[in-house]
Amino acid sequence: MTKVLIISVLAVVAVFVLQRVIVRLATKAKMTERVRAEGNPTTAVVLDTYDTGTRVNTIYIMVRLTLRIEEAAGVPGFETTTVVPISPVKLPDFAIGHTIKVRVDPATKDVATDQPVR
Repeated sequence: MTKVLIISVLAVVAVFVLQRVIVRLATKAKMTERVRAEGNPTTAVVLDTYDTGTRVNTIYIMVRLTLRIEEAAGVPGFETTTVVPISPVKLPDFAIGHTIKVRVDPATKDVATDQPVR
């Protein structure tokens, strides 16, 4: 009985660990954290939004955003598409035509929305 209980607990823990790894991969967490820390602040106009149908932590909606990035220090303006986790409460802030805060890596043109994910 004790072995079954230990194996069951280990299996549950393994599922939670795997879920965290998958979430970090799906949200490109390392790249996003790097760009938020080191990227140049600028703004972007939301040109298009698309619900990917994926949810993160059963709360955040993974949304594909097409953005027109405004010129930032060292980076001319450009258009890009990125997928970001957005709280349903914050979805109206990302409507087509809205201006949002972003950060841009001038070397790679990686873009991260400048909002904390809680």
